[in-house]
Amino acid sequence: MRTALRTSIVTAALAGALLAPAATALAAPAPQPVPSTQAAVSSDDSSRYEGRAVYVGNGMVAVLRNQAEGPEAWIRYVGDQWKPGDSYMLRVVGLVTRGQTTAEAYGASFELTKAETTAPVLVVTTKGVAKSYPLPEGKAGQVCSAEKTQNIGGAMNAKLSMSPDGPKAELWASGKDTAWRILDRGFPALPESDGIVARIVDPSGAKPVFEWKTQGGGTPLGRTSFPALPKGCKPNYKVTEDQAAAGPAPKPEPTAKVTVKPAADVKPQTGAQTVVVPQGAVAAGAEIAAEDTDNSTTVAAGAGLVAILAGLGVALMARSRRARNCG
Repeated sequence: MRTALRTSIVTAALAGALLAPAATALAAPAPQPVPSTQAAVSSDDSSRYEGRAVYVGNGMVAVLRNQAEGPEAWIRYVGDQWKPGDSYMLRVVGLVTRGQTTAEAYGASFELTKAETTAPVLVVTTKGVAKSYPLPEGKAGQVCSAEKTQNIGGAMNAKLSMSPDGPKAELWASGKDTAWRILDRGFPALPESDGIVARIVDPSGAKPVFEWKTQGGGTPLGRTSFPALPKGCKPNYKVTEDQAAAGPAPKPEPTAKVTVKPAADVKPQTGAQTVVVPQGAVAAGAEIAAEDTDNSTTVAAGAGLVAILAGLGVALMARSRRARNCG
């Protein structure tokens, strides 16, 4: 009876555990849709991107701005026939700001110099020839980017930069005017088909690392850290922890040994029986399992029934013997 009662209790507890998530889901309010006015900025507001457009060659213009957002140069492709006064609100191919001061597009490189001053300048370099385009004057501000150059062998250099957008690695071959490959958080590693190893390890972490291998054979991987963001600058994405920083994986839950003693009126076989059961949530069933193995009540009841049947057998034999003697 005790076993049946405890079985009912365990069944009820398990049913409650299974039904709890569903009850919680039913009780929780449904998520509210985001109003369309907050989902995106209206694309009709072109004034955010308007500025002084200057033709910089190779079918591109630089739209120079220096307002509340700080100095910006939006590089747009407009075609070779563009002339001042024509529309320039066409395809964006590059952008330089205080947070990201360099860019490349269509065989030209762009750099925002004096970005922290009130009079920044855009420098455009094409086939080794540099031209400067001053931006409108504005307010001075902090430069939130840092960079360094690393030789990676094979007549290649890697320009490593760190900005609020995250780490970026530009791979430059000797004598070339444009970067061969650009790695960032969205594209952190070269494919195997490129023939060399170049990748950003932990691109969204607090301390990303650049790894490379341009030589064959058993040459070990080269490793170097990206420059740190200047003090006071913060990334515009969620920084994640790498496996080493997160610490070792949690250990499995320990187990406990429960010793079940044999009943007093039952001859033990070889000694105490040892059962290994896990601790924690499932340990609640250990006591029930241990007590259910105590079959002393069942053995005693069986022994009494055998004794009663034996007594009835002796009485019937005696009555049969008296009947034969009287006859």
